[in-house]
Amino acid sequence: YKRSFYRATWILTALDAGFFTAMTLKPMWLRHICSILFTFYYLVFADAAEERVRRVRATISIEHMRVSWEKVPQNPILRTMSKLIRPKVTVREIMSIDRPAHNSQLPPTEIYFFYAGAPETLSQHDTILLQFPGGGFVSMPPPCHEDAIAVWANQTGLPIVSVNYKKAPEHPYPWPIEECFDIYLRLVETRGTIIGLSGTKKLNIIVLGDSAGGNISSATTLKIIAHNQQLKRQQNNGVPLKTFGADEGATDYTESLLPMPAGLILIYPALDFEMSCWMSPSQVSLIHADSTTQLFRTGSLETLWQSKDHFSHVSPLSVVPDVEKNQSLWRRLLGRKKTRTTIRQHVNPILTDKKAWQSSNLAMTSRMSFFNDRIISPDVMRAMAIMYLGPYATPDFETDYLLSPIIAPLELLAEFPKTYMICGEKDPLVDDTVILAGRIRQAKGEFLGPEKADNAVHVKFLEGISHAFLQMMAFLPEAHQASRTIGDWIQEIASE
Repeated sequence: YKRSFYRATWILTALDAGFFTAMTLKPMWLRHICSILFTFYYLVFADAAEERVRRVRATISIEHMRVSWEKVPQNPILRTMSKLIRPKVTVREIMSIDRPAHNSQLPPTEIYFFYAGAPETLSQHDTILLQFPGGGFVSMPPPCHEDAIAVWANQTGLPIVSVNYKKAPEHPYPWPIEECFDIYLRLVETRGTIIGLSGTKKLNIIVLGDSAGGNISSATTLKIIAHNQQLKRQQNNGVPLKTFGADEGATDYTESLLPMPAGLILIYPALDFEMSCWMSPSQVSLIHADSTTQLFRTGSLETLWQSKDHFSHVSPLSVVPDVEKNQSLWRRLLGRKKTRTTIRQHVNPILTDKKAWQSSNLAMTSRMSFFNDRIISPDVMRAMAIMYLGPYATPDFETDYLLSPIIAPLELLAEFPKTYMICGEKDPLVDDTVILAGRIRQAKGEFLGPEKADNAVHVKFLEGISHAFLQMMAFLPEAHQASRTIGDWIQEIASE
């Protein structure tokens, strides 16, 4: 996995270097051709590619970010190559959907609609996949995600709606969440007739999002739950209902309740805008407690836990277990192990004891532990956060759960639909996946009982892999495996 992922990131670096070099050319046709030629050059001269990308990232602009992340759909050569290797879909349409009545003055939302079945069978469906694509809140419309979308369309047979919500910095927070909530509302109101369904059956919506789209998917789900809870409070207080789908003065709030998503799938989601270096003791305790449950069904959580036990390492720079490394073949054959002293063993025993170390809650976040990640570095995260929040934002990072779904109140998380999460083991955002999964499970157990908690969340880690692996399907075999796993989850939710 590690070798495959490093090879994929090397190819991406060469592509970026080629495109950055060609950006100075004025004729677009020449820029497209030269970007590919420069890429071949940088594939051979890897050090030059690294230097080129480093120099651009030092003074990166919004245009640079969008050119880098949208290179496949924007370049006709890469776009054609991508079409040749992805599964075919029978329906691919771009639609413009008007906002609901309460936001009718706002511009419509663009969606991309995909369907792999026979066009005449489309109207028979009552279940759809609603995808909010990632891209750091600033880039990557649905065409950047078509490799994965085409796989899911063919594997599941479901219609797929991919939302091209408006991006920052032109449309900062909370615009994307409001826009995606409105799309959900319009689909529910029309029972899918706006995308070609018959509308004779209740519509079931499976919500999926990756990276920034995972944030928006979670926030949209929380907004639906909060909306329904507000209606219940209005009903209890005898307040006339003035809300979506209800006649003015209506007294039966049940007609205005928004149906919950049939399921929620989050792919390496970005869920926390409080970019601290240190984890709180409650977060560390949550990870430690869940490490003994069936929530995480791979050995990756143990690896993550070991990475946070900073003082058990030999090297202060290490974020992976390194005690047994570098043992020579001769030493292993002779049974002579090289003695290596951990950081903990350097501490003066007079100052503390073993029990104190074992109960320590000192741990750094994955954002800091994997700060040298080649896909999503700290400067990129900083740039995305600044642009998404905008110049006039004064968010309360401790309470604004639409911005940081990871801090949502337990009473809201208890009402989450069945949730599936997948993330790379070495992703700087892996803590977000672990903590949200643990909090959903905690909320379900506290409000609904332990039997509801056990099957509320399913989490899968990809060993040795970092962020955005679905963008590497052309040259990362593990990405194909992951996309099929996600397709299995979609089918499981649809069948239930």
